[in-house]
Amino acid sequence: MATTLADVLRLPVVRAGRPVVLTGGELLDRAVRWVHVSELPDIGPLLRGGELILTTGVALPRSSAKLGRFVETLQEAQACALVIELGRRFEVVPDAMVQAAEAVGLPVIALRRTVRFVSITEEVHGLIVGEQHELLRSSQAAHLEFTRLSIEGASMQAIIEKVSELSGTAVVLEDLTHRAVVYACENGAAGELLEDWEVRSRLAAPAETTVLTGPEGWLVTPVGPRNQRWGRLVAPAPPPAEAQLAMLLERGAEALAINRLVERDRATLVQQAHRGLLRDLTGGRASDEAELRTRANALGLPVSRRSYLGVAVQSGSPHPLDPVIAESRDRALAEAVTSAAAEAGLPALVATLRSGQSLMLAAVSTGQSAERALNRFAENVTRRLQGLPWWNGSALGVGREASTLTEAAHSLNEAAHVAEAGLAIRSTHPRPYYRSTDVRLRGLLALLRDDPRLLAFADAELGPLLRYDSGHSTDLLATLRMYFDAGGNKSHLARLAHLSRPALYARLSTIERVLGVSLTEPESAAALNLAVLATDVSARALATAT
Repeated sequence: MATTLADVLRLPVVRAGRPVVLTGGELLDRAVRWVHVSELPDIGPLLRGGELILTTGVALPRSSAKLGRFVETLQEAQACALVIELGRRFEVVPDAMVQAAEAVGLPVIALRRTVRFVSITEEVHGLIVGEQHELLRSSQAAHLEFTRLSIEGASMQAIIEKVSELSGTAVVLEDLTHRAVVYACENGAAGELLEDWEVRSRLAAPAETTVLTGPEGWLVTPVGPRNQRWGRLVAPAPPPAEAQLAMLLERGAEALAINRLVERDRATLVQQAHRGLLRDLTGGRASDEAELRTRANALGLPVSRRSYLGVAVQSGSPHPLDPVIAESRDRALAEAVTSAAAEAGLPALVATLRSGQSLMLAAVSTGQSAERALNRFAENVTRRLQGLPWWNGSALGVGREASTLTEAAHSLNEAAHVAEAGLAIRSTHPRPYYRSTDVRLRGLLALLRDDPRLLAFADAELGPLLRYDSGHSTDLLATLRMYFDAGGNKSHLARLAHLSRPALYARLSTIERVLGVSLTEPESAAALNLAVLATDVSARALATAT
């Protein structure tokens, strides 16, 4: 716990000076970063913040205005407090200093007896150094603990629970749309912890470092590499030991980032070989057709008189929280795809290049009906996946047919993207498999639904409206969605919404006022429509996954 001004006032060496708090009695919980003894009237610019200033006042100016300005410069430098020893210059602290301190919120303490300042600095610095030593010891212990969890492949839930256990407070991992993804708290406290979470979280400012933020004083730290943030780790009710909790949140965020990056692949040598070739193709690291044909043929893929199709099977739960389940799911997915391809008469290379998705390069013989084979494959793979404990539906994406293995790289990448998009729209547009022409704009947004840049864009565009809806029990977002569905035609919108024109115009006017834009301005309307679609796709994907 940080050394506070109240802790300093309780020290015997300070109490011997018979201290009296003249101003800022409600601010005694301020942390003391260091103690500085000075008689300089212009010490403010030399301070870094958090210093407890000890002075006798012998060199302070005589002018009341300058004495008041001296106090103001200390507050501007974010000094912790001013302690004045009486007797050498002042019998009482001048009114000008007291009034200035009250005005700016700086605690001023008078010592009515002479004390040795060096004794105060020794005592307080001893407390501060001891506190820093304890924080360092705790930091080393936390580093070892979270390193162990990372090495063991601990789940996100286990990491969050460890942060909560070590800090003694509730901890929540949220994504960039302010959804509580994982949390840890005392038994029975989840309801209170997560109540109106998204609304409360939107009031807390984004954090690039660990900071206290929002009206509730949440301690927040970002998760993910800089410029690639994908979440925030939050302590909604931080205890007094803020520095300790901040350190634990930062260590936990590092472990979460490692958890997301660690690749857990226990594939056989053959599967690794399949994976190596498909990774080289999709990553653009292989362009020699003859070499590719040799490698593919060596792995059992026919290359004579064949065309190639990229196919991807996307699981309905692409990001499970438990890494053990994720590994089991990916292995079972690859096995199901391999078996289903063999049953459909499609020679293929199969690999998992990203969690939750199995990629397949199929060789289609001349004269073979690709559509018929794909329908058989889709039926077979769905049948094999149904009933597995983690299965929550799936989507198949198919790329364009390629005549060479070099061209097949584009087919594979296209299939991977289409499968992700198909998963997001399968509830409204069900198909055995999807091609790029099936997914269009909603499919593009579905591909990018977890991209932090898209989430940040949607939140920036719609955040004020969502906060307004939350604070006023309205649903203006639904009105805005219907406005775009109606193509901006207000007459049609009034019929859809069952509203009178005056009531509808009032709603649209409120939307424009809250967002600070005009719905008739093409670029603003396009940006808002895109943000609404992105929000809907993200919400639908989350509902599908859960």
